[in-house]
Amino acid sequence: MKDIGHGGPRASTNGSGLPDAVLLVALSRYLRPERMDDALWQTGRQDCRMRKLPARSVLWLVVAIGLWGDLDIPSIWRQVVGTLRSLWCVIAGQPPPGKSALSQARTRLGPRPLRQLFVKTAGAIATAKTRGAFYRGKRLMLIDGQKLLVPDTPANAQAFGRPSTRRYGKAIQGGYPQIHTIRLVEAGTHMAVETLIKPAKSHEYPAAPALLKKVRPGDLVLWDRGFYGYSLLKQARDEGKDVLGRVPAHVVFERIQTLPDGSYLARIYPAYKDRRQGKQAMVVRVIEYTFDDPQRPGHGERHRLVTTLLDAEKYPARELIVLYHQRWEIEIDNDELATHQLARPVELRSRTPCGVVQELYGIVLAHNAVRALMHESALAVNIDPRQLSFIHAVRVIREAIPLLRAARTAQLPRLYEAMIQHIGKGRLPPRDNRINPRVVKVKMSNFKKKRPEDYHVRHPQRSFAESVVMLK
Repeated sequence: MKDIGHGGPRASTNGSGLPDAVLLVALSRYLRPERMDDALWQTGRQDCRMRKLPARSVLWLVVAIGLWGDLDIPSIWRQVVGTLRSLWCVIAGQPPPGKSALSQARTRLGPRPLRQLFVKTAGAIATAKTRGAFYRGKRLMLIDGQKLLVPDTPANAQAFGRPSTRRYGKAIQGGYPQIHTIRLVEAGTHMAVETLIKPAKSHEYPAAPALLKKVRPGDLVLWDRGFYGYSLLKQARDEGKDVLGRVPAHVVFERIQTLPDGSYLARIYPAYKDRRQGKQAMVVRVIEYTFDDPQRPGHGERHRLVTTLLDAEKYPARELIVLYHQRWEIEIDNDELATHQLARPVELRSRTPCGVVQELYGIVLAHNAVRALMHESALAVNIDPRQLSFIHAVRVIREAIPLLRAARTAQLPRLYEAMIQHIGKGRLPPRDNRINPRVVKVKMSNFKKKRPEDYHVRHPQRSFAESVVMLK
């Protein structure tokens, strides 16, 4: 083992020109080789004969797309197997696989091993020592959706569909097909616990019950107003899970008791006829508030939260108002995927539906692996994992991979610890108060169009918690 990864012709190989050792050593503590082999066996994609592109190596290739989103597939393959090893193979008369060979290998692998590997590795990882991951003993979980562009091919358009709108009464379709991903994420670590892939026009609410089942009893789930509904709240209560989420403006509550902190208990019903007959009522707690800081977005507007945490003494309303804004952690996580990992005008690159599904799960696996290393680094220096820079961690891992591959086995533990320490050096500055209104520059959205007065806004004079005013 001591010579594996050195890149020379004496390095031990399996006959395919690839090393027997793990190809991306930096990620192998999270993506263990035995788990990858299990995923291949359970989906029937294990190698039955010697190949130049073994299934496990192709699995690593798909995961590596999430680390080198700015490179083409042959370049990513060289990162997986090592540039120096690729050069030695050329010298030995073994040219590297071309783009078509790698594409065929990905098609042969299919999406199921990636999904299976995700199921085997995904999960909440925060411990009692993880800062910011719990509220009064309850693990914080997030549910939200995200849309990603995929290449404009007939197969992708038929499988996933395009976004559409109407202009002057005429239907207009978007330029690219899209996929709609709905994810369950651990707030304190940004680890994806579950990821579902749906067509562009699918709604998030029908997918939420499957995500809620992945939440552990006793956890607290934060979600946006699009997930509000009697059935989801009842499912959470019946399964011993708690919820805190926004409420759409049209919802009417039947108030039954005002609590000392200004929140109130109310009854909700599955349908209007049940409300009229007084059947199947469920009691929830409603918190209404606004802001008295004129420089803060949402000033003067009524905001409402609904929660299954009914005890106002144990869970004060003001604490829950401030806590709810941790839901934005999943928006930050979405930005990490789309902006920092992929960094492409069309986020995904696969031209077939199976390739799209395969690629997305590979990207989420890479994201979870990076986040697991960030969590390990945060525990080592006793800080909140969200204080570490994600893009800094990705850069450190990319730089460390060739060094770990070239090192002798005895040196790997020390180099790995050095990598973890280096990740811990990438600290983020304290987050500023949010000052930007929810507007967009391109008016093809439900949000208001960005106008000149929205470019230069004054900073709030007080903190978020100080500007909350309870409504009664």
